[in-house]
Amino acid sequence: MIRRDFDLEEMKYFLNLVEQSTDDYLYILDFTNDRAIYSKTITKVFALEECEFSNATSKIMKVVHPDDVDMLMEDLQEGSNGRRKEHNLEYRWKTVDGTYVAISCRGQYVISHGVKYLIGRISEIGKQTRFDNNTGLYREVVLENVYNEYAKTRNAQGFLMLVGVDNFKEFNEKYGAKTGDEVLNILTDAIRKYIDTPLRLFRMPGDECAVFMPYSMEKNIEQAKNLYKRIRNYIDSVIEQRKYDIFFTISAGAAEFNTEKDSFNDLLKNAKFSLHAAKLNGKNRCEIFDAGEYKEYIEKLGVQDELRRCISEGFEGFELYFQPIYNPENDCLAGSEALIRWNSRKYGFMGPDRFIPLLEDSALIIPLGKWIIDNAARTCNKWITNIPNFVMHINLSFIQIVKSNIIKDVIENIGRYSASNNHYIFEVTETIEMDQMPAVDRVFKEFIKNGFRLAIDDFGTGYSNYGYMRDKTFDIVKVDRSFITDIDKQRNNYLMVSFIIKMAHEMGLHVCIEGVETKEELSCVKELGADYIQGYYYGKPVCVADFEEQHLK
Repeated sequence: MIRRDFDLEEMKYFLNLVEQSTDDYLYILDFTNDRAIYSKTITKVFALEECEFSNATSKIMKVVHPDDVDMLMEDLQEGSNGRRKEHNLEYRWKTVDGTYVAISCRGQYVISHGVKYLIGRISEIGKQTRFDNNTGLYREVVLENVYNEYAKTRNAQGFLMLVGVDNFKEFNEKYGAKTGDEVLNILTDAIRKYIDTPLRLFRMPGDECAVFMPYSMEKNIEQAKNLYKRIRNYIDSVIEQRKYDIFFTISAGAAEFNTEKDSFNDLLKNAKFSLHAAKLNGKNRCEIFDAGEYKEYIEKLGVQDELRRCISEGFEGFELYFQPIYNPENDCLAGSEALIRWNSRKYGFMGPDRFIPLLEDSALIIPLGKWIIDNAARTCNKWITNIPNFVMHINLSFIQIVKSNIIKDVIENIGRYSASNNHYIFEVTETIEMDQMPAVDRVFKEFIKNGFRLAIDDFGTGYSNYGYMRDKTFDIVKVDRSFITDIDKQRNNYLMVSFIIKMAHEMGLHVCIEGVETKEELSCVKELGADYIQGYYYGKPVCVADFEEQHLK
């Protein structure tokens, strides 16, 4: 319990003063004398006959919902006994009409002149306060009221712009909530420099502020972009003046409105989408709402929902296709790459370039990845009876590597079958975020430790991480097909592939050439010494039955 030096009359005076500037109900509970003092307005809402009364405990408990009494009494007893410093509970109070509403009751236990008190405030849960305590701005509820008033009285046009701090969650985690609040105040001050009308600037949930700007003479959405630039430049100057003790960037999204046809919810939704687009497109920028882009976004969400349904309902519509990989020395089948295909009853057949990014964005690639590994392993186990040295290539997503226990998933699924671990090669694209270390590196080492081999897929299109080749992390380099097209005619492609093959071989690695489609291309890559060849020349990706018919007979 905290000791203070004041008397009850001083506290009453302070309570009467403060209650004039807040929507909450203030209170003082005197445990020593069992007295209570509340804001005068409390009797208008809750079933208390007076705002100041004796026998406080029993009278208050009559207002509390019967199911919440024990919880409240326990907290009050611990506080009055000095075992608790703060009071922070949510429970139900009876209103003047006999119904119960949820309240948030907060306070602090103190001792003054030997008397034990609980001093705090009560607010109705769900009843939003009009002001943000940190910035002093009006909240979203007031913005909605302002917009609806405009809609009632006139046909108004203008824009709503949402401005937010980039990576604010990470910023808070790194520097703490106090510094986070400081950043929000810098943002607010920057906007206030250009928007000083109270009912034009609002605090939104999280790290965002809203600028509500009805058009005057000039009806041009470019106003929003110009305003954003001025705000950003001001923030940059503040950061520079502070000698970069903190550094952050902001993004913004703006949407036009016409009160005659746009509801507040639609306007807010459009502005939020634009802010989302700004952060998706690189952050530190302002995006204007585009109806076409929004339609595309909604369609993607629909596809994502369908993917989620199909996965949850036994991987409905998913099927593995297999593309052969040949040894050019003897033109014999060496293995295959397992490739996922999806035929949805809602969207029909959809290419992997469309649905795989959606799987990765939603982490649905993790459960589907397990399914792919299991089915590829089952197929591999069957085919090694025909070709004892057959190798199954299985693709791994970066999401699987960093956000799931991929080694456990692989070992569990492959362990169900008799084929040994050296019958599998796991492929990761060169464009994978290999700088996300040490997590990725640990996973790769675990693969090698368990006798699996790794391949760099689409080599030449990404970061060209030669370090992994040097360290023998990968066993196979798969050269992207963009280097193979017309290799017999394009000398630069020929030289590039020649260099990659020579370098890989000197490092003790194998090379698989992707995308070989013609005899001429085949002749070239054979001449250059490729170890394996994959492409339409030998076969397209096909289902299990067709693969067996074309390559295993």
